[in-house]
Amino acid sequence: MKRLSGLDAAFWFAETHNCPMHGGALRICDLSEAPNFSFGAVRDLLAARFPELPALRYRVAGSSLGLDRPWFVEDPELDIDFHLRRITVPSPGGRRELDELVGRLMSYPLDRARPLWEKWFIEGLEHGRVAILTKVHHALIDGVSGAELIDLIYDTSPVPRPPAVEVSQSSAGPGIPRFERRALGAIFNVAVMTPYRVLRVVQQTLSQQLAVRGLANRPPHFFQAPITRFNGSISPQRRVSSSRLPLDRMQAVKLAFGVKLNDVVLAVISGAVRRYLRDRGELPERALVGQMPISTRADSTEVGNQIISMSIRLATDVADPAGRMKTIFGNTQGAKEMATALATHQTVGLTETVPPGLLRLAIRAYTASHLGGHLAPINMVISNVTGPDYPLFLAGAVVEQVVPIGPLMLDVGLNITCFSYDGWVDFGFVTTPQIANEIDGLADAVERALRELQEAACLV
Repeated sequence: MKRLSGLDAAFWFAETHNCPMHGGALRICDLSEAPNFSFGAVRDLLAARFPELPALRYRVAGSSLGLDRPWFVEDPELDIDFHLRRITVPSPGGRRELDELVGRLMSYPLDRARPLWEKWFIEGLEHGRVAILTKVHHALIDGVSGAELIDLIYDTSPVPRPPAVEVSQSSAGPGIPRFERRALGAIFNVAVMTPYRVLRVVQQTLSQQLAVRGLANRPPHFFQAPITRFNGSISPQRRVSSSRLPLDRMQAVKLAFGVKLNDVVLAVISGAVRRYLRDRGELPERALVGQMPISTRADSTEVGNQIISMSIRLATDVADPAGRMKTIFGNTQGAKEMATALATHQTVGLTETVPPGLLRLAIRAYTASHLGGHLAPINMVISNVTGPDYPLFLAGAVVEQVVPIGPLMLDVGLNITCFSYDGWVDFGFVTTPQIANEIDGLADAVERALRELQEAACLV
């Protein structure tokens, strides 16, 4: 048994019908040198690794009213055949058919009464490949812990390793505190701890604002973003697309400009979004604003989220590719200085301040007001996660590609997640059909955006 953190509980209670709070990844497997690969082999492998995977055994229980944080408890009756499912992509099994199927599978929420994950074994892809789609609730994992989860399920060689933990060694308990204890805890949280935490947040906010008032190139606040097609009411349906770039090309641009790899990622995204909106006559004069989660994780095995976020002004308003990179570098440096200054005076997180049920009501009130379509808090969420720089295998089949898939929330209708794996950087784009049904155009613009940076750096 483990208590959800304030941030985990926020993700749990923030879920709505239109914004299911799960993310995931799509992994494309090449079976050409895996004669024993099958749905049954994947099922048996996953079942053998369950003792090493607490995130896949936990469900959420307790505090249904949201007056206090609920618990992760182990499900003693976990049914692998409920969570692991099999489906065939329509012929001919190309990118369009796979993207449409994945969008539909990511559209509906997970069963909140069970452990919060699903895996889909997708057959029928062109060239005889198989895709594995994983859905996991954001209350269970963040980007870094999700990447670490890969290392436990997948292998570094075609021969699967034996389980590292026996079933009898699984130590998580199935119970939660008695009702009386939970009720007293909820009353104490609302009547005593909430007012105390609010006072601490007020004091903390004043200290933080004094600490950052002299910083130059400060990142934007919420509601300073221009209105774009990505800001508006979100439907339950999801539309996904992807693209990939060679890591060595991005590393060359990084060295040429003397920046970080993350700056190159943001410059590529800025260039692609600029082209996408400009081609549709929708490019705002002001720069778009992205929200970037930053990992604070020290223990990669810990269930739950350990992240903070920072806002960053993208360079969509800069036509020159070299100027775009220079602008991004300055903006990220300012955002890092701000994040460091704020963290120095951080004593309590906002999600720890109020009962999570109040956060749920606030989110529903915000989405019902449709405020996001008239006053944009941000334009998109951008995540950049570092994965393994070597190939992984599943039941003998090599994983060729890993496409990350992030969640949407709060009337922000674009999520871009990047994942580096075995010499490539994969970009996963998530939106809704009503906002950007032709999101493939944005995914395809990524290659051109990188080439512009290469040309600016005289690399081609």
